[in-house]
Amino acid sequence: MNKFSNATCPVCGKPFSENEDIVVCPECGAPHHRACYQRLGHCALLENHKLGKNWEPPSPQEPTEDPLSVKCPRCGAANPEDGIFCSHCGFRLGQSPQSDPSRGAPYSQRGPFGGGFPPFGAYGDPYGGANPDDELDGVKIQDLSQFVGGNSTYFLTNFVRMKQSGRPITFNFSALFFGWKYLLYRKMYGLALLVFACSTLLGIPSAICLYQDLAVASGLMADYSAQFESLLFAAQICSILSTILSMALCLFCNWLYYRHCIRKIKKIQGNVYISTQEYSAALVKKGRTNLLVIGLLMMFYVVFCMLMLPILII
Repeated sequence: MNKFSNATCPVCGKPFSENEDIVVCPECGAPHHRACYQRLGHCALLENHKLGKNWEPPSPQEPTEDPLSVKCPRCGAANPEDGIFCSHCGFRLGQSPQSDPSRGAPYSQRGPFGGGFPPFGAYGDPYGGANPDDELDGVKIQDLSQFVGGNSTYFLTNFVRMKQSGRPITFNFSALFFGWKYLLYRKMYGLALLVFACSTLLGIPSAICLYQDLAVASGLMADYSAQFESLLFAAQICSILSTILSMALCLFCNWLYYRHCIRKIKKIQGNVYISTQEYSAALVKKGRTNLLVIGLLMMFYVVFCMLMLPILII
């Protein structure tokens, strides 16, 4: 049956299926459906008989191309044949790995301080559009990417932009909205503690005013304290200062995080590792993000506020 797997019946034109009843012409060897041969009464290929030709099985069909058939020239990942950019590393398909137009120049011709800015995001490239072997302040781009972990595309793009322009100002809206909690998430513990302390102190006048408002409204206090007007003015000033602090974090957080990454990686590089795997493991352990510490310290922060408010009122 194997030699008939790609053949069709010369009478009905239908391909032969597995375990189908097939008869073969005794003169030329052409296969037929038994029912088709009996209905016709003879071989359907009489012309071959006159020419003295024997039936030959068709050549095997070429395997159909896998839809994920386009290999990325940089990482080798399979991509849809109609894809434009690699779904794995973001490289533009069909281009030479040494000449990526999104980078402005080949790796061998462009360092992080030469040429134009890399495109923002660089199509999901974990190196932010930079050559992974280039260095920023003595640290390789690929080490920075591994240390940063999640969202490295965003950070590496901004790191290179800041070094090229010489300006430390970029926008980090996560730092704007989450403040010291975002710094904890990025393991910037010292700075997070400083911002937490400042935010807490700046929030004390507003907390006292709010407590007195609620106390007077619920009947717990007969009237506002004599210092309420001064506290209200202090709360307004502290609110302005808190806004300035949040804006400063938004504008300078990426630069502060860059300095944090460089300092930590150089400290890791000062240790002795047996293999590159151990070095990579150290980058992952000391870098990346930390969700557990945020959960624990947020619980501590809530308890701290609940305990401190009555003490501050007395």
